[in-house]
Amino acid sequence: MSATPPLPRVSTQLAAAREHLKLGRLQEAEQAYRQVLVENPALPEALRFLANAALSRDQPGEAVELLSRALESNRNDPDMLIELGVAYRAGERPDAARFVLERAVELGGNKRPSARLLLANVLEADERHDLALLHYFRAIIDAQGMGQWLDDDTTEPGIRGLVKYAMGYVAQGRRDLFDRALAPLREQAGDTALERVDRAMAMYLREAPLAIADPRQRPTFLYMPSLGTGPFLDGAMLPWLEESAARIAALGDQADACAKDGAATAPTAFSLGNLLGESQAGPASANVLRRIPVYQRGNLSESAKTHAPRLVAALDDTPLVRIPWHGPDAEILRLAAGERLAPAYGRTNSRVSVIVVLSDSTEVALEVGGERMMLRPSQSCVFDSTFGYACANPSDRPARAVMFEVWHPVLAPLEQRAIEAVTGAAVEFDSRLYELL
Repeated sequence: MSATPPLPRVSTQLAAAREHLKLGRLQEAEQAYRQVLVENPALPEALRFLANAALSRDQPGEAVELLSRALESNRNDPDMLIELGVAYRAGERPDAARFVLERAVELGGNKRPSARLLLANVLEADERHDLALLHYFRAIIDAQGMGQWLDDDTTEPGIRGLVKYAMGYVAQGRRDLFDRALAPLREQAGDTALERVDRAMAMYLREAPLAIADPRQRPTFLYMPSLGTGPFLDGAMLPWLEESAARIAALGDQADACAKDGAATAPTAFSLGNLLGESQAGPASANVLRRIPVYQRGNLSESAKTHAPRLVAALDDTPLVRIPWHGPDAEILRLAAGERLAPAYGRTNSRVSVIVVLSDSTEVALEVGGERMMLRPSQSCVFDSTFGYACANPSDRPARAVMFEVWHPVLAPLEQRAIEAVTGAAVEFDSRLYELL
């Protein structure tokens, strides 16, 4: 039996380098890794260690050369691309840094938020502040979604300072975004007229604690202070409601036509229920029959346009919330005998929800903030959906209603325009945020 051949010299040197590194003997580890490269000049492990050693000595040019060699073995390694981006950044080569970091983001997706963080920093240095803001914010969202960057303990020491800087940059950038949206109105009417909106924005941006008047309220977007409390509003506050509700209640045939047309179409993420945070349960066909969209984020559905022109006209005569890519939202509700929709919470108390039971329907049970109201056919109700609401059909016959959002009647027209402006700015920003690679 022949003797076991000795290990190759490179393996012994590599083991020694790893041992030095494990024990924190960095100078000895560097010497050992340099010896490894003599016989194995393409070994990524050695090249990456030596590149980082070069960066620690403020020698980014050497780091770039070493990392470029390391990438020859795998040009699609996002971690090595991140390191190369850092080296280019340290060497004041922003175009090259941006190129490799964009590639790292593309390959790593939301699993490597540090790549996006560094890309944002390069973009900021290049004075591309709007794009830098988006990438900083997306990096924070991605990281915190994985339980990272929540505090010092969940943040890598090497990027801790940059993460904290990014959070401050995002806070100021978002404040500037909304200040620009409000500037024309502020110039027109002064600060006093927008005092309530300013308080709402301070809470939204977490510059002030969230001070909600009633603990039952849980707005998912924006809370407006000083609008009064209570889950139900007096319908007399909406002078148009009685006439509009009578028109809508009489249009059961058009609501049914929309339901039949929508039976083969799955509900979208833009239905009013989803926008209000409501979870949908059950098979897709049941969901379709529960909620038939009329307007979805400001877009009129083809079904409503074709089958319910009088219903659309009646809704258009109400003060629907009209914000590009956001509203109005209106839908037809259909509840089978004994069915109950899952509880939901509204986006903001700056709007109220109106429900109108169709004249040929059975009654509908509406529960808001733990308070229950029975609505008869042709009856309407105005409620604050941030208190949480649920609709149910306690009868043995189908129930149908139309539900839509309008401005809270306490808001002044200027305040409505201000909320339109900041919501529009938020929607546009969020759309760009989630369109990023």
